[in-house]
Formats: sequence, structure tokens, C-alpha cells
Amino acid sequence: MKIIYEIFIITINALSIPFRLFSKKIDLFHEGRKDTFKILKKEINPNEKNIWFHVSSLGEFEIARPIIEELKINVNNLKILVTFFSPSGYENVKNYKHADSITYLPVDSSSNSKKFIKYVNPKVAVIIKNDLWPNYISELNENNSIIYSVSSKFKKSNFHFGIFGKWFLNRLKMIDYFFVQDDNSKLILSKYSIQNVVKSGDSRFTSVIKTLNENKRIDRIEKFINNNKCFIAGSVWSRDIKIIKESIIKSNIKSIVAPHEVSQKQINELENIFGNSCVKLSCLKKEEDFEKKVLIVDSIGQLRYMYKYANFCYVGGGFSKNSLHNILEPSVFSCPVIIGNLYYGFKEAEDLIDLGGVLSIKNSIEFLQVFSELCLSEEKEKKLGKINSDYVYKNEKNNTKVIDSLIKTLQ
Repeated sequence: MKIIYEIFIITINALSIPFRLFSKKIDLFHEGRKDTFKILKKEINPNEKNIWFHVSSLGEFEIARPIIEELKINVNNLKILVTFFSPSGYENVKNYKHADSITYLPVDSSSNSKKFIKYVNPKVAVIIKNDLWPNYISELNENNSIIYSVSSKFKKSNFHFGIFGKWFLNRLKMIDYFFVQDDNSKLILSKYSIQNVVKSGDSRFTSVIKTLNENKRIDRIEKFINNNKCFIAGSVWSRDIKIIKESIIKSNIKSIVAPHEVSQKQINELENIFGNSCVKLSCLKKEEDFEKKVLIVDSIGQLRYMYKYANFCYVGGGFSKNSLHNILEPSVFSCPVIIGNLYYGFKEAEDLIDLGGVLSIKNSIEFLQVFSELCLSEEKEKKLGKINSDYVYKNEKNNTKVIDSLIKTLQ
């Protein structure tokens, strides 16, 4: 199985190269990895107390962020490396000040994983969610590094537990500590003799509460809203925009639209849809600009602070499998949240839909109905918002388990 996996990884990587011409994301995927080992050689000393955090993309990084920042405070002489699989994660976080080095993770071949672990020599490796690469896990095990799997979630249908998954399952068994999202994951792992499992909280709860407590004001946003009711569509893809655009156009309230990818193509698409009624955040200067109905966010890093100004919001990604964006960011601000219908596997979405604070829609007609209800009913808006903020605070208390364990291990 190891040989088959190796051939598969190398082949898929090679086959994706021609698509660099047509996809900026694929081009960044390859271009970003060209200098990984040069960066590691320059910025990482294998003889120091190194901890390696691996995240797939931006959502997973938000889980790692509060853990990293607590460790920096509580552990002396600690050096932190963060690696990303996805360009959308790396490009948004490459200047993060609490990490000593940030780079892409080289493709999971035997040669890459051996070289990477040799350069880094991590005392501890923390893999966020289920971005579990078997060659890297094997090399970490060989290196006697302590391996953590954090905020992971497992189902019976996972490949590791299937008829051809024995080799992958054996790599799971090399992980020292699992901090999983739910009791079902713990039960499944125990069936395969994996006992070092703790149900823990999601550190994103800590992260969003920290954002709330920062109470950051954005003067231009306040002036744009001007005490009117405000709807925010955050991290939206083209599919999301098709669903929500007519409701925004026909409404009389202020709307802020933040695309998932801040590309010129995406910004142009939004400007074509909303026409003279919209203005880009970067152009929000003249008095007449503040009178526009729709604000297009054409920069990154501010959306999580903007949610404080929303009466209700839509969070994108819910019309593609495994792509729903972070609904906790608006929830902490007591904001009702609307999402698409492909939310399964996102525990917070499943929980909050059951509780009633998050509303799932299938099409533009259902969105219009929910949008209209929230526009008209302040009582419903407050009720749903309170459900969401209460949920965030209730779940935040479990987050110390991972941090306490890591501090003890590193000290």
C-alpha cells in the first residue's frame, strides 16, 4: 500500500502542473512550495525547542491560533513553525507575527517528509483537524516526535477504517494524543484499539471571544451603515452570490459583501451585479460613497471584526461539500446566521441548526423568505442571535484541555 500511495501522490502532483496556466490557486500551490526547504534552512534550527503546527487552510488556522498564542506566553524558548496545505490559508496568514516560520507543506512523498522532519526536528507536531498525511506521520514517529491530532473528527466511512485502509490506520495508531470533536469519534477510535483519545473543545471558540473582547471599531463601516439595519454576506463564492443577490438588490437595508477570494475577477463580478448601488471598501472616501447601498470588501483581514455591525448575516461555502466557512465569527456577536444546506460534518453548524440560531436554505426562494423575516422582526433577530452567542460561551470552557496538555509536554 505504501508504494501505491507514493505513486498516487507523485502522479496527482505531476498531473496538476499544466493546470497552473488556468488556475491562480494551483499556480500558488506549486510556486509556494518551491522554496520551502530554503525557508526552513534559514529560519528553523533543528536543535531548538521546535513545535510544528500543520493546518490545511484558513479555517483550521483559526483553531491553531489561540493555542499558538497561549504557548508563546507560557513556554520559554519555544520556536513555532506553521505549515499550510492550501494557498488560501497561507496567503492570508503569511505575516502572522506569533510564528517563527510560516510556509507551505511539501507534498507527502517519502523523500519530502524525510527531508522536512530532518530540517525541523520538531519536539511536538500538532495536526489540526483531519489533514493527516501518512508519510509525515511515519517520519515523525521515527524521529520520536510527540504527535497531537487536534479538533479531528472521525466517521465509520473514513478510508482508514475500510477494507483497504489498514496501512493508513496503522499511521493513525502512531499518533500520541487525539483531541476529538465528539463522542462518536472517540467511540470509533476505541473500536480500533486507539485509547489515547480525549473529547475536547474547539479553540476557535476562544479565538472568536478574543475578537469580541478586542471591541475593534471600524470608523468607515460605522459611517457607511449610519445606524441603518445591516446585512453581511461573508466569505461568499459565486454560487452563494447567485442565491443572495436578488434579495440584496431589492432590499432597503445596507449590505456588506465579502468574497471568499479577493481576486479582481470576483470583485468585477460583484460590481457588475450591484452596479451603481455599490462601492468598494478601498474606494469608500467621498460623501456620496457612504450613501451607497452595498459595500464590497476588496481586502482581507477585517471581516471577523465587521460582523459586530451585522443585524444578521449569511456565511458562504455551504453549497459545496466540506466548504462551509466559520460561522462562529458572527455568532459570538449575537448575530443570526444563514447558510447553505451542505453543512454536515461541521459540528457547530449541526448544533446551532438544531438549536435554531442558524438557518439553512436550499435556494434563492428560501433565502428571500428568511432574509425578509429577519429584516422585519427585531424580536426574531435577537432571539436567534442570543442562541448563537450563548452556544459560543458554553463551548469555550473545554478549550484548555489541549493547551494544558501541550504546555505540560513542552515543559
